[in-house]
Amino acid sequence: MWQIRAIVRSRNPGLRALETLSLVIPAFLLIFSAGYFLTSQTNPMAFSEPLTRSDALYFTITVFATVGFGDIHPVAEPLRLVVAIQMLADLLLLGLVLQAVLNAMRRGQERTAAAGPGANSRADKT
Repeated sequence: MWQIRAIVRSRNPGLRALETLSLVIPAFLLIFSAGYFLTSQTNPMAFSEPLTRSDALYFTITVFATVGFGDIHPVAEPLRLVVAIQMLADLLLLGLVLQAVLNAMRRGQERTAAAGPGANSRADKT
């Protein structure tokens, strides 16, 4: 949660919040994508088709976006549980993390407005 503090202390909390989300969401997706790719390499029958790296990323994004085209789907039961965990984690990421970042941005904007236009922030000097 060091990023939340950095957002609140920032001179530009909106920009810092955007930066945080632009790092957290892709990292989250890449972790699941790498796991799906490695699973497919270990067991090519785990999915409806063997996955390349781009297939794994595509599958992860379709789950994250709740589109679920159905062209790639988990076949192995343990993998279905992992995908279910990703779905729940997606909701948590979108709900809790987004709320925390937006609240931090709002607090930062209030702090910046209260400090006045000439105030400098230690957090943005890094």
